[in-house]
Amino acid sequence: MSKILIKNIKTLNGGCTQDILVDNGKIVDIASTISIDDADEKYDFKGGLLTPALINIHTHLDKSNLSKYVINETGTISEARKRLFEYKKNMTVENIKERARQTILESVSNGILFLRTHVDVDPVIGLKGITALLDLREEFKDLIKIEIVAFPQEGITESPGTYALLESAMFLGADVMGGHLSVAKDFNEHSIKMFELASKFGCDIDVHVDYDIDRDYSIYRICSDGKKYPKELGIVDLCQCKKYFNFEGLVTASHVCGLSSALPEDAEQIMGLMHEENINVVALAPNNLYCNGRSDKHNIRRGVTLAKPLLNKGVNVSFGPDNIRDPFNPLGSSDMIMNGLITAYACHFSNKIDYDELFNMCTYRAAKIMKLKNYGTELGCYADFTVFHSDSPEKILANAEKPAALFRRGTLIFNHA
Repeated sequence: MSKILIKNIKTLNGGCTQDILVDNGKIVDIASTISIDDADEKYDFKGGLLTPALINIHTHLDKSNLSKYVINETGTISEARKRLFEYKKNMTVENIKERARQTILESVSNGILFLRTHVDVDPVIGLKGITALLDLREEFKDLIKIEIVAFPQEGITESPGTYALLESAMFLGADVMGGHLSVAKDFNEHSIKMFELASKFGCDIDVHVDYDIDRDYSIYRICSDGKKYPKELGIVDLCQCKKYFNFEGLVTASHVCGLSSALPEDAEQIMGLMHEENINVVALAPNNLYCNGRSDKHNIRRGVTLAKPLLNKGVNVSFGPDNIRDPFNPLGSSDMIMNGLITAYACHFSNKIDYDELFNMCTYRAAKIMKLKNYGTELGCYADFTVFHSDSPEKILANAEKPAALFRRGTLIFNHA
């Protein structure tokens, strides 16, 4: 492989401009100035910011680019689910691949080299989505790493036959066990089934939980730890079940919108429980802002999780776009800078420290969820880089800037500098 010299860049670690030397796809030297004669390629980015390759930690490739076929007239989550359920009856493997392929290529053009997609598994769609994404994972394996979550969109017990299909999806090669506590009638039962399957296959869990914000959070129950929690928050059952199973894999809670509608003292206690059980969180502001609060006539709620308070509690929080141009968000985009900007507004990120953290959330924090090895901009890390013209997260966000260049294992994918 080529020896690459990248000059005059800044990193998320801050400080002055540096040079990075890449050999055999890994970083072998970092210094204020590196002078060598045998570099196969040299790139000067003139003080721009070089980050680890961007990560989209939560999306739905199987649904992407459906918005022109599946119309959500009310913009509500309930209509989106209903319209999708009907349309899924006519989906084919090739149709899913065609739409998802477009989004994968678009994602790479936006500086993304790592992506986790939730893929519907239920008796209506069967394993078509899983089959399609397994094919695409193989097709693009030398360009982008795709993780597949087996996602019971219609529930498990609520959709008879789904449990067996989830098993089949994992046998076929799905990477992560999904869940949908947002539609489950019994949070505990649904959680138990998820943890049973994840334990059987030795995989991590990534579950949609507490999407709906129109529940009654004033009704309480006493849980196994002897504390009182709102009965309608599934995140509590997720935490309790992780502890009951003594589950050693990673557990990620996506959405967690209901936390923002709970009383502050309840939210504080639940965030403490999430930290105690080492639950990762993915904030999904673009989708949640689109669907949530539709029934509010005044004081319209944002319906986005408490990203900053969770971070302050020590919880690992990332963010993503969720749906990309489908009935759950017709305007959804794979552009992580745009998604970061929306997250900043929705979650009240307001200063340089916050904006730097946003970049950590779509790089290092997301990498922790995906268990990526040798990821970063330190010695010995793989040379997977996204480069920007501007020299700081704040400027990049303010300009809604597109990446200037992208490297995968030291190979240049594109360069617009």
